[in-house]
Amino acid sequence: FKVIGVPDLPRMEPDLGRGEIAGEGYNRAFKVPTLRNVALTAPYMHNGIFKTLEEVIDFYTDGGGVGRGLDVPNIDDKIREFTLSDKEKQDLIAFLHALTDESNEQEIPESVPSGLPVVPHLPNQSPEMEAYEARPVERRITDVTREGKRILISPGQSIQAGIDAAAAKDTVVVMPGVYHEALTVDVSGITLLGMDDNGQRPILDGRGQLSDGLIGSGSDFEIRNFAVKNFTANGLMLNGAVNVTFRDIHCENPGLYGVYPVECIDVLVEGCSVTGASDAGIYVGQSKDIVVRNNRAYGNVCGIEIENSVNAVVQNNETYDNAGGILVFLLPNNPSKVSRNCRVVNNRVINNNHENFGDPTAIVSRVPPGTGILILAADEVEVAENEIRGNQSFGVAVLGLDLVFGSETTYDVDPIPEQCWIHDNELVNNGTQPEGIIKELGFAGKDLLWDLSGYSNSWDQPDATSLPTWLPGKDWSDFTRRANWRVWQVLMKIAG
Repeated sequence: FKVIGVPDLPRMEPDLGRGEIAGEGYNRAFKVPTLRNVALTAPYMHNGIFKTLEEVIDFYTDGGGVGRGLDVPNIDDKIREFTLSDKEKQDLIAFLHALTDESNEQEIPESVPSGLPVVPHLPNQSPEMEAYEARPVERRITDVTREGKRILISPGQSIQAGIDAAAAKDTVVVMPGVYHEALTVDVSGITLLGMDDNGQRPILDGRGQLSDGLIGSGSDFEIRNFAVKNFTANGLMLNGAVNVTFRDIHCENPGLYGVYPVECIDVLVEGCSVTGASDAGIYVGQSKDIVVRNNRAYGNVCGIEIENSVNAVVQNNETYDNAGGILVFLLPNNPSKVSRNCRVVNNRVINNNHENFGDPTAIVSRVPPGTGILILAADEVEVAENEIRGNQSFGVAVLGLDLVFGSETTYDVDPIPEQCWIHDNELVNNGTQPEGIIKELGFAGKDLLWDLSGYSNSWDQPDATSLPTWLPGKDWSDFTRRANWRVWQVLMKIAG
C-alpha cells in the first residue's frame, strides 16, 4: 500500500480505515477505485476531501502530503512535486471523464423482498460532469511512410504518429534530427529504432518543459539508438510490461530517472549512458528477471539502482562521479515486498563522490556522497570481481532499514539483509573521507561496512579494511557466525 498523505477533513476525526479495529498499519489502507467510472465517485479520496478531479490533480502536482506540509510515517517518497500546463491538466480531466460510462447502469427495483426501503439512484456529486460530456473522437489520419513492416519518420514528422500507426512486429524507424515530443507506447510487439548517420542519431528533447520522454506499457518492446534529454520527470519509463529492451540510449538531464522500467518482467538495459538524473540514472524497480550490462552512469545521484526486484544481474557497467555507484534496495510501501538474488559482478565503481542533489524528501537523498555499492535490506546479493576504487565513504556497505528509518519504524517488508556475499573484489582507497549518515553516526570510512544487520551475510576480502574488523566468511559455521555477531552487538552497545 502507499501512504500518500491525504489531509484529514477540517474539524473531523481522522479516518484510519481498519487500523482502529485490526491495529496493524497495513490494514489502514483504503481501497482505490479503478479508473473506469472514477468520475462518478466524487467527492474523492477515502474521506471525500477533494470535490473535483482538478483538486485531486492539484494534490499530486503539489507533491502529495509532503507538498501540503504533512509529516507522517512511511510517506511515499516517489510522490514528488511536478508541473502540468493548464491544457495538460484539462486534457487529463477530460480523459478521466471519457472513461465514464453509465449505459450499463443497473436498474433499481421498486421493492425488495425484505420490505426495507429501496435506496434510490444517487446523483453524481461532481460539479465537473456537465463540462465534460463525452464527444466522439475522429481518428486522425497520420502522415507516415510505410515500407512493409517499417514505418519511416523523418525530421519534421511526428514519432508519436509512427507509434500510433504501428502494429505488432512493426519497426518505427526514426531518422537523425531533434524531436520535441513526449511519447506514449501502449501497443505491444514494436521496435523504436533510431538510425545512425555519421554518428548522428535522433534526439528526443523535452526542452525542460515536457515531463517524460516516453511512457508506456507495451510488452515485447525495444527502443534503440536514441538520445533523450531535458525532461522534467523521467527519460524512458515503462510500467507493467514483459520482455522490454533499452539498448544504446544516451540520457542527459532526464529528470528523476533516465532508464526507468518498473513492475516489468524480462528486462534488458544494455549499452546505455545516463547523466544528470536527480535520482537514479538506471532504475529497475519491482521487477523480475533483469539484466543491466555494459552501461555507463555518471553525474547522477545514483548510477544504477535495483529496488524490490528478483533475479537481477548487474554486469560490466561503469559508474563514476555519482553520489552512489550501485544500489540494491528493499524499501517499504512498494507493490513488491522482496529484493532477492541480485548479482553485481565485473563492474567498475570509481570515485562516486558527487554531491547528493536528490529531492530532500526522497530516500535516495540519504545516500551519502562517496558510496560505492550499497545493499540496503536486500537478500542473496552477490558482489564479486568488481573494481571498487576511490569512493570516500565506503566501498561496499550492507545495512538494514533501521539505520535509515529508525528502530521504531514498522515495516511491511523484512528490514534485515540476509545471505549476501561480498568476495573477490578489487578494493582500493575507499572510505578516506566519509560523508552524510556515515559521518553523522561516527562510523569510520572503510572498504567494507556492516551495521550488524543479518548474521548470515558473508565477506571474503582478506586484504580489505572493514568495520567491524572481523567479518564472517562464506565457510564459517552457523555457530561461529552467531557468536561473532553477538560479540559485535555487545561491543557496539558498550561503545554507545
